[in-house]
Amino acid sequence: MMSSPRLLYLDQNAWIALAHGAWDATAHPAEHSALMRVVKAVQGQRIIVPLSFTNIYETAKINDPLRRRHLAHVQSTISGGKVIRSRRRIFGDTLLQHIARRSALPPPVLADGWFLSDLWFEAAADYTPETYGFEISERALDLMRQDPAYALFSYLCETDEAVRLEGVRQYSASSAELLLKLDARRKLAAGEAFALRLRAYGAQLILEELDFIFLTAKRLGLSWYSVGDIGRSLLRSIVTEVPVMNIERELAVRLEDQQRETNENDLRDMLSFTTALPVADILVGEKAFVGLARQAKLGEKYDVVLLTKVMDLTDDLLSAA
Repeated sequence: MMSSPRLLYLDQNAWIALAHGAWDATAHPAEHSALMRVVKAVQGQRIIVPLSFTNIYETAKINDPLRRRHLAHVQSTISGGKVIRSRRRIFGDTLLQHIARRSALPPPVLADGWFLSDLWFEAAADYTPETYGFEISERALDLMRQDPAYALFSYLCETDEAVRLEGVRQYSASSAELLLKLDARRKLAAGEAFALRLRAYGAQLILEELDFIFLTAKRLGLSWYSVGDIGRSLLRSIVTEVPVMNIERELAVRLEDQQRETNENDLRDMLSFTTALPVADILVGEKAFVGLARQAKLGEKYDVVLLTKVMDLTDDLLSAA
């Protein structure tokens, strides 16, 4: 019986390296070799290589149309248009499983590949007319599902230029607001011991997600209305055992220790790690964030191979488990 394919997650620098290998094999022989290994593994159904919201956004924001088109072609072809679902979806489903187990309730069964979608926009949020504020016809959804790679490529290369630029502007504006909040928190926590800052960040995450935690518990028939209803032990375990929560606090507190200001790129790296690390088998990421993840031993905790260069992908790593 054929083994399940491994999930390989590539950060944007890794995708750019593969695109260089596709553009000019002579000038970029190592990148071309890596590209051939990845393509061969995809064709042999040994791996899947879905994109994240971060990948899609960073490609969409490229101002050079030719460069954006070439990168989008490589990404849509290798990924097949598949994306990792949003942070909210991954957090919600893993939180539901955790609460059920800790409350001695039968955990809901998750379908194979529950964290993947053939609709590129579900990398941002699961589609419902209520969530998006508009309705997409079933015919349009069916067409996108029939050829998700083309749907993704079309979005990245054929979106109205004014719409594309406004999307980038709004994202940067919201990122700037978040960075201000993070900077204020960083100043408050300055000088405190690492363990205390880790607990404080975990408490902040719980407070930010408290309403969502209550709603998730309600799906299991639990009537939680206050922190006291959850219980101290279960509350602590949500921070340490639900992957999205644990990964964010481990990386964020270590990021604060660096002698530089946090920037918009850091926010996107954080988003990609919190969504991809819980579901990936291999993750190729930016050197600094992979270093933070290794410090926190996240690779061992979640059984993920962490690499910093796409050229380090070997045939053995790309073989199905």
